[in-house]
Amino acid sequence: METITYSLKDEQSNSENYYKSVKEFADIIVEHSQNTLTPLIHDYINYLKTYKLEEIRTVEEYILELLSFGVLWRIYAGKALCVKIAPFITMARMAEWRKKHQRVKPLIDFSRGILLTVFLLKDKKHKQPAIPDLDQIDHVCKWFEATGEFREQALRFIRWRAYWGTKSLKELYDIFYEIEKFTNWFNDASVKALGKYTTNVDTFLKSMAKNYRWREDRVSCTRSRLEYHLNMAGAELMNRAFRPEFNEAETKAVLVPGCMRMRPENECEAVRVKEGLICSDCRPGCRVNQLRKLGKKLKGPEAFEVYIIPHASDLSLWSPKPGKPVRGVVASACVTTLVEGGWELKRYNVPAQCVLLDYCGCKKHWHEEGLVTEFNNHELKRRVGRWSSVKAPPP
Repeated sequence: METITYSLKDEQSNSENYYKSVKEFADIIVEHSQNTLTPLIHDYINYLKTYKLEEIRTVEEYILELLSFGVLWRIYAGKALCVKIAPFITMARMAEWRKKHQRVKPLIDFSRGILLTVFLLKDKKHKQPAIPDLDQIDHVCKWFEATGEFREQALRFIRWRAYWGTKSLKELYDIFYEIEKFTNWFNDASVKALGKYTTNVDTFLKSMAKNYRWREDRVSCTRSRLEYHLNMAGAELMNRAFRPEFNEAETKAVLVPGCMRMRPENECEAVRVKEGLICSDCRPGCRVNQLRKLGKKLKGPEAFEVYIIPHASDLSLWSPKPGKPVRGVVASACVTTLVEGGWELKRYNVPAQCVLLDYCGCKKHWHEEGLVTEFNNHELKRRVGRWSSVKAPPP
């Protein structure tokens, strides 16, 4: 299979080695944070408890938030700070409109592609501040929201910013120094742990980045190699953080992208429902159809339904409904979008787990003709819970 940017298979028959690698690396991240990020996190938790700002979450989730801040600040702060005037609020709202109004999504995407290039992604770059001040953080968070790609991160960074606002200048320097130091460590360690799965990213960026210049998906499709590693590790940390709530879910659903279908979109006979599309069994060999049949064979809490979810869908549709069983979701997407979607599901109180696509390949974003994508069945088994003796579809 052609590798566009990343491949979890690394020329193997399946991606089992990747999942072993990422689990080991996540353990290392948590261990390395003990004397760096974790003390900051415990102080932040005390702040949250004092002001009763949120129900306290797991340490892994807070580690991911701080690591995300460090990585995204390094990559995008220089670009964001050179933007003095832009329709930040309008662009952020447009990013939400495209999820809720699928019929006019092409028009919104066309408009956002122009606005991104004109206002947010200028060729010039501000001098990169390794240690930010609070005003700069406010500005960069507005930029993050306006891109439509980092809204969930921005919402979390804003809460951290409120906490940082209670600190002295000396304390702020120490905090941001630790985040920067941890980011430097992650940059080097992630290449060693995960670099063999992302060897094509830099080549893709050099040859293809110019083709995305006026497109709405410019930010998503031109992510740096470091961001791929962040999202790979982030997906594993997120699964750990969200696991207890997912285990309590009464029913399960597996959400897959349209690029997993055997037939093109205009030939697929899936039936549209409120949450997405449901396979109608038009092709026995279709990966989505195989998953649908498997989910129907399983019984009790192991059973699941399968929904095809278009990119940038309204995930609020999956939030728990009063009087109805709580539904857990196993979501699948490519590396550049899955973590953002996982945090969005968390915001809507949806118990979630995630499984990365083994590679990207959809026609809309990545490949002129489109590649049929897939994910690791064994990892799906581990995510959805204990399975019966029903045979899973082949990898």
